[in-house]
Formats: sequence, structure tokens, C-alpha cells
Amino acid sequence: MDRLVHAKGIFDSKKCVMDDTGLLIQDGVIKGRGDFEEMKVRWPDVPVLDYREEYILPGLINTHVHLEFKPGGDTYQTYRNESDQEHIRGAVEAAKCLRHSGVTAVRDAGSSMELVKWLKKTEKGRREAAHLPRLFLSGPPVTARGGHLGFLGGEAQTRGELEAEAVKRRENECSCIKMIVSGGQLTPGSVPERDSYGKQEICILTRAAKKEKMKTAAHCLTMDSLVHAMEGGADSIEHCACFKRNEKNGLLERVYEPERMKAFEGDPRFFMPGLSNNYHLLDHVRNGIQKADARERFLLDQEQKAFEIVNRLTGLGMRPTVGTDGGCGLTYFDETWLELELLVKGCGMDCGAAIKAATCHGAEALGREADLGSLKEGYAADFITVSADPLKDIKALAAVNHVILGGNIVK
Repeated sequence: MDRLVHAKGIFDSKKCVMDDTGLLIQDGVIKGRGDFEEMKVRWPDVPVLDYREEYILPGLINTHVHLEFKPGGDTYQTYRNESDQEHIRGAVEAAKCLRHSGVTAVRDAGSSMELVKWLKKTEKGRREAAHLPRLFLSGPPVTARGGHLGFLGGEAQTRGELEAEAVKRRENECSCIKMIVSGGQLTPGSVPERDSYGKQEICILTRAAKKEKMKTAAHCLTMDSLVHAMEGGADSIEHCACFKRNEKNGLLERVYEPERMKAFEGDPRFFMPGLSNNYHLLDHVRNGIQKADARERFLLDQEQKAFEIVNRLTGLGMRPTVGTDGGCGLTYFDETWLELELLVKGCGMDCGAAIKAATCHGAEALGREADLGSLKEGYAADFITVSADPLKDIKALAAVNHVILGGNIVK
């Protein structure tokens, strides 16, 4: 069904301004853009979606969540206590939550292969997926034996095992190979500041991914893992935490080494900082409910260092995407907007640049820059509406009024 959309302003991804007031949608695709009044004269009989008091932007793209995980408690133990059926039901609800909050495309950066098979191979799963955000699935992360997220089922060490994991993901229609290059904080026994794969293993996986026409995303919590993932050709670097263990207090400390990254100056690689991951752990201090103790002051300082790392990487020419690590710890699926707010208010990023990170950059990181992430002719009619101008206040994205996915109103 053809539709004309009337807006107060429409985000222009190239100029980063609110420009034009009208869109023409045909069969879920944008077929025209311009001044609404002029378009209405040209297409007088086309039904109108009247959002004249609202601003329109491309749907948000969250490049890093874990749909099967449940936020708010012991994520690992909760997952282990649930059945496959409970994981799948939880994943569907998480995806609906993302959609309701304005996310129209999402990459699951690590869940079970059972979820992938259900969504891709079963009639009920495919039917359910049609009403969810566009899903880009990685399946279980490929990790060393006993490594971070190994309980999801993707352990591999030798060349043969690594290549077999790539084939398995292609056979199950995954779009990405997520590789665990360092340890992580969620998995018992995993050490965040210790690397699990080196450049050799990364190269095997990136070559295999290209052969199978998949993207790669590398989980990196150390400086070494960041450098190795860049050298190994990973398409996107996740977290970029640069952790070391502080000898005095035993906490993880961010130590970025700029001289080691000079070799990548001008490299437009994508990176996902995940600034909002577990951000709520210190809400009681930020809100003045409780005075910060020594540990909390240290952690607040680490947040500032995370912002500094983002600016270091963008200064090199790397491009941020918006991923939240939704599902892990106190990281909720309806708060993609918080990641944008932290890019703006914490890192000092321009609002328009943050929106591009959550739209254009996300689409390209997923390999869909030709039809997602922008509102121009030939692109999917995936967009959201908000009452306030997010170019003036990025927090306007915390209150999404309407969500349109493939031309269909889903909120």
C-alpha cells in the first residue's frame, strides 16, 4: 500500500540536519522525498501518515545485544537455569522491547544456535521474526576452550575447528562470526585481562568469514586484543576496553596505548564501545543517593577513560557504532538511546554524528548500507518519530512515539 508521510522534519544522513517534510512509501520502500505539500499535489489520492508535529529519523540500529540473556541479576546463572524454550521466548520478548524503543535492526552478538535454527529454520520462528526488528544473528561466539561465553557452544582452538565453526554459521544462515579475542566478565573462570586468541586465530576466522560472505566482530577487552583484531582484519571491534588489572585495588583499569594504534591512523574500521553496558551500577552515586566510596570513585574515573578511548579511536578515523550489550548485567533492551546520550554528553560527540553512528554506521557494519540506515529513495521504510528535535537534545530518542518497519506501523 502506498503512503505519504507528513513530518515536521526528516533527518538527512549526509548533512546531519532536519530537512524535508515528506516521504513517499511504496511496498515498504522509500520512493520519494521532499516537501510534503508539493508531494501531496503530485499524489493527491495516496493515504497520509500524519506526523506533522514530529521529527522522523531512520530506525535505530543496535549492533551488539544478547537476546537470550536476561538483565537485572546474575545473567550467567539465570541463563544456565533456563531451558532452550525459555531462552527462545525470552529472546522474542527482548526483540519486541528493542522494536518498541525504536530499534528496527539488531545484531545478536552471542546466543545459542538453537535460537538461530528456530528463527531461520522453523515456520513458527520465521513467522515470529517477521514482526520483530530485522535480526542479524551470530549464533554462539567462537571462543577458546573454556573461554568467555563457551557455555553457548562455540568453543574452537585448531585451524580445523575454527574453520568448521565458520561453516556451521553459514549453514545456519548467520550473518556474522563473533570471535572472543580476550576473556570476559560474565563467564565464571574467564579472566577479562587475558587474551584467548592471537592474530593467527583471528586471521583464520576473518578469512573463513569472507569466504562464507559473513561479517566479523571481535570481542576485545585488552590493548593486545584490540591491536591483534585490527591486524587480523576483523570488521568491527567490540568494547575496546584496554583493561589491565590495577595492582593496588585489584580492579580493572583502562590503559590505552596510543603509540600502538598509530599504525591504524586513517583506518575507517568500526568499533562498538558499549558505554551504556552496566551503566546503572553507579546510579545511586550519580543521583546523590549515596556518597561514592573509593571503589566507586575509581569506577567513575574509568567511565571517563572509556570516553577518552572513544575519542582516541575516532581521532584515528575509526567509526563508532551503537551497541549496548543488552541483556548483560544491568543493561536493558529498551535503552539504546542511553548509548547515544553517553556518546554526546560523555564523549562530546555532535548529536548528528551520534545519530549517524546509530543508523548509517550500524547499517554498514551489518553489510546493509545499500538499503538500511538512511531515509532516501530505494531504502527500506524503517523509521521512528519523536516529538523533540534530537539534533538539539539527543535524549529526545528516549521517548519514541511511533515505529515504522518496512512501511508497517509497529508502534
